[in-house]
Amino acid sequence: MHNIILKLKFVFSILKRDGLCSFLRKMTKSLKNKQGNGIANKLFIEQWFRGEGKLENLYGKHEYNSVKDTHIAFIIPGTGISGGIAVVLKHANLLKAKGYNITLLSQDGNTRIDWFPNQEALIIPFDEWNKLKLINICIATSWTTAPFLSVIESDRKIYFVQSDERRFDIKDTHTINIIEATYKMKCEFMTEALWLQRWLKEEFGHNAHYVPNGIDLDIFHKTNPMEPKSEKPRILIEGAIDVPFKGMDDAYSAIKDLDCEIWIVSNNGKPKKGWRYDKFFESVPFEKMKEIYSSCDIFLKMSRVEGFFGPPMEAMACGCAVVVGKVTGYEEYIEHEKNALVVEMGDIDAAKKSVERLIKDKELKEKLIHNGYATVKNWNWEHSNKLLEELINKK
Repeated sequence: MHNIILKLKFVFSILKRDGLCSFLRKMTKSLKNKQGNGIANKLFIEQWFRGEGKLENLYGKHEYNSVKDTHIAFIIPGTGISGGIAVVLKHANLLKAKGYNITLLSQDGNTRIDWFPNQEALIIPFDEWNKLKLINICIATSWTTAPFLSVIESDRKIYFVQSDERRFDIKDTHTINIIEATYKMKCEFMTEALWLQRWLKEEFGHNAHYVPNGIDLDIFHKTNPMEPKSEKPRILIEGAIDVPFKGMDDAYSAIKDLDCEIWIVSNNGKPKKGWRYDKFFESVPFEKMKEIYSSCDIFLKMSRVEGFFGPPMEAMACGCAVVVGKVTGYEEYIEHEKNALVVEMGDIDAAKKSVERLIKDKELKEKLIHNGYATVKNWNWEHSNKLLEELINKK
């Protein structure tokens, strides 16, 4: 990568001469794999950061005529299993069902997403965006997609911020500076959590439109267990094992010595050497998660960074009693002692005691489960999507 950076001036001259789409296609084709997409995207982001693109005023206006005439393009960083991508897909497919013209531009070049149920929105490689007819609204969905708002031709440009990505265990100061620069962009902002809305206002002065996440109760609901439960309580921990801020080490450490069954779900990384567990599931499609949640008694989540914090809500919908670490986004819907037990972030001993408490106190466990069901009924995607429509149709 160091040698590539040394050649930036030469690459940028090609970029300026041929245009972004031509450049991305040439880079991808020359490397003939996903690495081409990744390097091309990194080079453009570097150019954007070093140049004046990050200072450009991207505010625009779309004169709304009709739903059918509104073309909305979402830029997504990839097509792999991800909670953030799932949120975008849900919004995109709801808008498509209402008659909007929807396109997803994938930075990894893939055009299929099979893991998300009822996915019907058109997906095309990002470098083919200029083949599209007029884009009315272009929505960036992560820091790696935001700089491209400066070159994609559209009436309005919106940055959908799903977390403070500077906190994602990034050791490279330069990358953190680029991420921060995207939050200083002069465009419209939207976000999924009240803490993110406050943070964007306090640190960057943005009045971000609040579009909270929802839960699809057709996908997440109580089912029969995948296999009969034993006398031992069954504890579920979920998260990317190889992503430290997802807190899977803490979650496992809290329950490893308990007399219980341990089920683990991870979309990035396998259980570490020495971990004991009864079931391990990897890269689980969304519609299958309800079967896993419904097979377990207690759900423990110890993330250190979250945006909206969706998995505990999914677990509630499927009948789990929930224990969580206090993380950004938990206060959107979680209430200590009412629908979950909440411990301080990283407090392994408190998490262990909370799980033990639920194992012993059946009445408390049933209260949390009952109130969890009541909670999820207040968070539906249709309401969330209507709030997005208000932003889309803003004059």
